[in-house]
Amino acid sequence: MRLYKRYVDMIVMTNKEGKLKPLYMIWESREGKESFRIDKILDIRKASSQVGGCGLLYECMIDGKIRNLFYERNRWFIESYRP
Repeated sequence: MRLYKRYVDMIVMTNKEGKLKPLYMIWESREGKESFRIDKILDIRKASSQVGGCGLLYECMIDGKIRNLFYERNRWFIESYRP
């Protein structure tokens, strides 16, 4: 299956040291917006995406699945199977 770069809205906590902690991902579709809670952050590291772009990779558990969220400059994207 082909992966796509999908920019998403995020609800993020920034602590007093400036570290980012993603809390919810907002998914937009034709049916409307749906929020998904970030259950657990498994790893944070600098990385390149398979779909192009690079930044901080947040390997997360979302809805029981491991997903890669990227913080690229000032916005977030996810590697998605849907464009």
